[in-house]
Amino acid sequence: MSERSAAVVAKLDDDGVLHVVFDRPGERVNLLSADVLAALDGILDDLGRRSEVRGVLFRSGKPGTFIAGVDVEDIAALDDAFTAAEAARFGQAVFQKIAALQVPTAVAIDGACMGGGTELALACTTRLASDTPHTRLGLPETRIGIVPGFGGCQRLPRLVGLTAALDLILSGRSIDAAEALRIGLVDVVCPAEYLEREARAALLRGRAAAPGGTRRALERVVESVPALRRRALERARGELAARARPDDAYPAPYRALEAIEAAFTLPLHAGLDVEARLIGELVPSRTAKNLIWLFKSRHALRRGAEDVGARPRDVRKLGILGAGAVGVGLARAAADARLRVRLHDPDRESLLEALRTARAHWDAGADRGRWPAAEVDRRMAWLSPTTDLTGLARADLVIEALSAELDVKREAIAEIERRIDERAVIACQSACLPVSELAAGAVHPERIVGVHVVEPMASTQAVEVVPGPRTSPESLATVIDLFTRFGRVPVVVRDQPGFLVSRIQTAYFAEAVRLLEEGVAVTAVDQAATTFGMADGPFERLDRLGLGAAVRVAVVLREAFGRRVEGLVTALESKVASGRGFYRWTDGRRGKPVRTRRTARGESALSLESVQERLTLTLINEAAACLEDGVARSARDLDVAMILGIGFPAFRGGPLHEADAIGAAVVVDRLSRLSEALGERYRPASILRAMAREDRRFHETTAARRRMTP
Repeated sequence: MSERSAAVVAKLDDDGVLHVVFDRPGERVNLLSADVLAALDGILDDLGRRSEVRGVLFRSGKPGTFIAGVDVEDIAALDDAFTAAEAARFGQAVFQKIAALQVPTAVAIDGACMGGGTELALACTTRLASDTPHTRLGLPETRIGIVPGFGGCQRLPRLVGLTAALDLILSGRSIDAAEALRIGLVDVVCPAEYLEREARAALLRGRAAAPGGTRRALERVVESVPALRRRALERARGELAARARPDDAYPAPYRALEAIEAAFTLPLHAGLDVEARLIGELVPSRTAKNLIWLFKSRHALRRGAEDVGARPRDVRKLGILGAGAVGVGLARAAADARLRVRLHDPDRESLLEALRTARAHWDAGADRGRWPAAEVDRRMAWLSPTTDLTGLARADLVIEALSAELDVKREAIAEIERRIDERAVIACQSACLPVSELAAGAVHPERIVGVHVVEPMASTQAVEVVPGPRTSPESLATVIDLFTRFGRVPVVVRDQPGFLVSRIQTAYFAEAVRLLEEGVAVTAVDQAATTFGMADGPFERLDRLGLGAAVRVAVVLREAFGRRVEGLVTALESKVASGRGFYRWTDGRRGKPVRTRRTARGESALSLESVQERLTLTLINEAAACLEDGVARSARDLDVAMILGIGFPAFRGGPLHEADAIGAAVVVDRLSRLSEALGERYRPASILRAMAREDRRFHETTAARRRMTP
């Protein structure tokens, strides 16, 4: 047996239960690659000739993980509709063999059971899951621009009903075992050590476990009455559109609606054919290619600690200085990751507000069924608020998230160093202050790492990790590893003014302000950005980030880049002095824009396309300049940071992917025309001009990452 086929083996026990065990040699997780599916297909064919088999148990040989899905590399390699559809049909055929077996089948799920893993489980007679926190089930395919293609859109709605299936498939979210039991996706939940025993017992009884779920009669009526079912599907379509998921940019959720409807209107074999056809349509699309690239890149960056050349320190106790928005967000993430957190703030009321904020977040999750109510108290117990710094002595890592003022941060670093173990690491949160300046005067500068947790934390995942000139590899690896545990995507950047995210975003904001000064309405600028696909417009984003914080960043960048951001500083300082933002806000909801003398005099005649071009080309040009200056290690790192940091449209793949799609020569020509008409700020970056001359692409020329040595 070859090593690849050894990833799935069949073993018959003394009671006649055939254990089909997935265990990819040398890999952390099990994936359903093409050859693993072929090996499974052979095992299932052989089953028909084995009369001694009384039942089949599918399980993993890797503790803490079942099957993490189909191998995304196999999906990425599919370049045409026919090949993609045929690949889906093969997977469907393999799982249909499981469903058609004449003996009962069970699946024992402990750990990640995603995508194809969940579709395999759906084909079984009985599904059992462990009650451990790491057990998660889901169909995340719409998040990479495709639909579940191995039967998920057909079997899940038939099993759990229309409402639950719409929620899981359209959102792509994963659920724990308790929620899976509640909706009927699994039949039994038990401790991991009893999974195999309970599964074998169910198989030897020769019948399925009592089905789980609380599907209501009203839901069954909705599913069975065509008019009601269509209304439910149209409501789901409207909710997708309301979440700014246009059909032309993100087609997968809309195509998933077609496949789910087929589950209630067509026989299984015809519904499976619909799935395969949709896979053929979606896999070769630009959106799917870019979302699959983003998926792969995110996972590579989350393994970034491995690239540093040092083992990360094991962080079990964390100190956080500052109970503001970033501090409480990080404290909550640490508690979610089961880390003990000492949250310090000199202001007692700030600490109490931080605890109320954390509890409100977890209570909301319990109300939505994400975790039991008792879990809220367990997570709160991981937080230890204090106005006293003495507790930092036992911390393995301390995150400083205090004021943005350099002197305050230096003083805090000095105080932390007096109290912590000499091997403990210090991470300093800042959107733009150089780490070299933060660490100046430190006793152990080698353990100081800069971090920029991009805000607002609720809608961003990127965190910039910034090694200073004397940061040790161990300290860098420790910080990368910690933020990976927090569910963030760490991007290592060079210690230059504004780092990466703030520098590019500030150039974008400066262009938006210039457009405003020319008479373009606030709403017109924001509409141009969101029509392009940005998560929000520049003025709405400025308001959400806080104008005071934006001014501080702009002032730092003005010192580095001079007149390029001068107008932005002036405009933001004026706004701060007025006490008003660009919009009126009520309970966190955006209202009408604040009227100014400029808007009162009349609006510019610039078209939406012209506004969009200026904003977009500014982003691309500044991104290219950052790559040229070595702020980012690669085009990959830069594009991921822009998507997960400022909401650049994921379906476009980031500003450098967008430049590749347009073509460097076209980008340079358009920038040059703007430069001639409006000024030097549009002068194309040197790297763009070189690529135009040589007909090169960012994602071909920067595939090999530049090593970032501390």
